[in-house]
Amino acid sequence: MTGFHLPWRRQRHEGIDEIDYGRDRSGHPVVVSAKRHTLVTGLTGSGKGSISGGWLKAQAPYIAGGLVRLYYVDLKGGMEAGMLNPSLIYRQAWSLPETVDLLHEFNTEEMRRQDVYRGITREVTPDMEPRMLLMIDEAAELTPVAGENKKIAAEATGLLESILRRGRSSGAVVVAMTQDPRVQSFPLRPRFPQRLALRLNDEAEARMALSDVAVERGAAPWLIPADRPGSCWFCDLDTGNVQYFRAPYVDDNTLRALGSTAAGV
Repeated sequence: MTGFHLPWRRQRHEGIDEIDYGRDRSGHPVVVSAKRHTLVTGLTGSGKGSISGGWLKAQAPYIAGGLVRLYYVDLKGGMEAGMLNPSLIYRQAWSLPETVDLLHEFNTEEMRRQDVYRGITREVTPDMEPRMLLMIDEAAELTPVAGENKKIAAEATGLLESILRRGRSSGAVVVAMTQDPRVQSFPLRPRFPQRLALRLNDEAEARMALSDVAVERGAAPWLIPADRPGSCWFCDLDTGNVQYFRAPYVDDNTLRALGSTAAGV
């Protein structure tokens, strides 16, 4: 069983399972699990880049150390992902056809892992195989719509659903970002147990993005001022925990330097 004898097995990986976004307005730590599928919703200019940048900054040492493999889908033509040091990206896709190829590869690797570890473990961890981190910018672009991309988008959505279902058992996690919380724009929303909502238009969008429970517990992303990018509500649907915080800004120079400045793990 080769999966248990990989070179990164003995490397340190404390903190690999947590994304620390600082503290909420009550002074409590805001810690998002790096092992669970996470959906990030927010209007243009609301600061989704601060969320993705914070996630990548936290995971960069583990990516550089071989404990995490970053698959990056940026359907804005790579404009966001292009700021990141390319040495950290294991696979990338900037268009729908490229995305389908990447998702096929990702899904196939998940199936291989499940075949290898079936009957041995219920969850593939980074000391067995590198965690597969799939980051998707503009996830709503995967939604099938009328037009020439309808067939390709439908295939991509089907593959992503398969990936999300296998997820944790195969050592994979998906972080998807979108501007539109409506289920018709991103029908796979229910597959994400962790939700982050930046500035939104109204309460109805907040309920779609975070859940009714989150809004009833005080989450109000429609009240976030336009001049407070990075301000965000976090909801863990499994625990019902709701927190408000402001994600630190991660500038382009920091993103470009991550691969060279990440400490060994």
